[in-house]
Amino acid sequence: MRRLLIKRWLFLGFIILANLFIALKTGADFFYFSFLFLTALVCIDYLWLFITYYLAELHIEQRSPKRTEEGQFIKVEVSVKNQGLLSLGTLVLESNLACEVEEKRLERLALEYLPVGSTRTVSFSGNAYKRGRYDIGPCRVYFFDPLNLFFFQQTFPVYSEIYVYPKTFHIPRFPSLIKGVMPWFGIDTTHVSGDDDEFFGVREYRLGDPIKRMHWFSSAKHNRLIVRQFQRQSFFRATILFTLNRNENFGEGKEKVEEYIVKIAASVAKYLLEKGCAVEILAHIGEAVHIPSNKGGEHLESILKFLAMAQANSTITMIELLEGFSRFIPNDSNLIIIALDTEWDNLMRTIPLRSRNISVIPLILLSSSFLHSFGAAKILTETKMKLLDTVKLTPLFFLKGENPEEAFLKY
Repeated sequence: MRRLLIKRWLFLGFIILANLFIALKTGADFFYFSFLFLTALVCIDYLWLFITYYLAELHIEQRSPKRTEEGQFIKVEVSVKNQGLLSLGTLVLESNLACEVEEKRLERLALEYLPVGSTRTVSFSGNAYKRGRYDIGPCRVYFFDPLNLFFFQQTFPVYSEIYVYPKTFHIPRFPSLIKGVMPWFGIDTTHVSGDDDEFFGVREYRLGDPIKRMHWFSSAKHNRLIVRQFQRQSFFRATILFTLNRNENFGEGKEKVEEYIVKIAASVAKYLLEKGCAVEILAHIGEAVHIPSNKGGEHLESILKFLAMAQANSTITMIELLEGFSRFIPNDSNLIIIALDTEWDNLMRTIPLRSRNISVIPLILLSSSFLHSFGAAKILTETKMKLLDTVKLTPLFFLKGENPEEAFLKY
C-alpha cells in the first residue's frame, strides 16, 4: 500500500521538476501557472477524499466454509454494498486469513469503482496451513482519492469461523477387532429368546415359543396369545486413548509428536466409524476429555472438531491416564492406545483389561525418530522385541517423516 503511494508521489514530484525545468527555459509565469494548477488539483483531490470520509457508508458481509482439512485451499467471499450518498472510486479490501502461514495472512484486492446502491463480491483464497479454530477477519477497506495520492482506512468487524481439521490418511488394513454384545440403538439385530437379551417388542404366539415369554396383559387385551420378543445386538466398539504431553512433544512445527498423534487418532476414528464401529475418545490434553461412544457422521464431526483444537498441555503419563479412565472402557471392546515408545513398559498395565475381554491395540511412535536422524531401524527392532517379549502385544510403529499409511501396510 505504501509502495503504491510512494510511486504516485514520485510521479507528482517528477511533474513538478519537469515544470521547473521548462520554466527555466521559458519564463517564471509558466512555472507559477503550473504550480498553482497542480496545487489546486491536489487540494480538490484531498477535499474529495475528506467528503468521502463523512459520506461513505459500506455494508460488508463475509462468507467462508465452516470446516476444511489441513492443506486444503479455502475461498472467502466478501460482499461490499455502497449504502452512502457518494459513488466511490478506488477501494482496496484487505482480509486476514488467519489459517494461512504468518507471511501470507493478509490478502488485498482492489475495486475500481462502486456506484451508489451497487454491490460487488470479491473472493480471497488461501491455504489452510495448520489445524485449529480460526476467525477470518476483520475486513479493512482503504478509500483512495481520484488521483490515488491519499487514502484513509476503515475497519469492519466482520468475522467468519472456520475449523481446520487434521489431515487424515488412508488405512489399508487394520488389526482384528473383537465384537461386543452390549445393546445399541439402531444397530442391525438378531431376534432371539435368551434370558440375557434385551426386550425388543411383542408378537403373536408361535408353536414352540416358551410359556415364560408369554405377555399375559397383551394376550388378554387382544384375546389371543402374545409373547415377548428379545434381541441380541452384536457390534464393534473401540476406545481411542492418548495423551498430548508437553514434556514429550518432540520435533518442530508440523513434525511434532503432538501432530502425529492427532493425525493418527483422526484417521483411525474416521476409518472405524466408516466401517460402522462405535468409537469413543479418552484423552488428556491439559484436561481430561471423554467423548462418549457413538456412531455416524455427526460423531465423527465432534471428534475431528476436538482434535482440531487439541494441544500438548498435559503433564500426566499414560499409566495415570489408564488408571483414571479404565472404568470408562467398556467390556467386550477394543482399546487403541497411541503412545511413545518411552512408555512401552506402561502398556504392561493393560494386561488386566483382558479379563474384561478388552483387546489392546498399541500404536507406537518412535521417539528417537523425532530427536535424531540416525539409528531408527535398530531402535525400532529393539523396541518391537521388548513389546513382543514383555507385553505379548503386536504394535504398529510410526516414525517421523514416514507416511503413516505404511505402518498399517506392515501389519
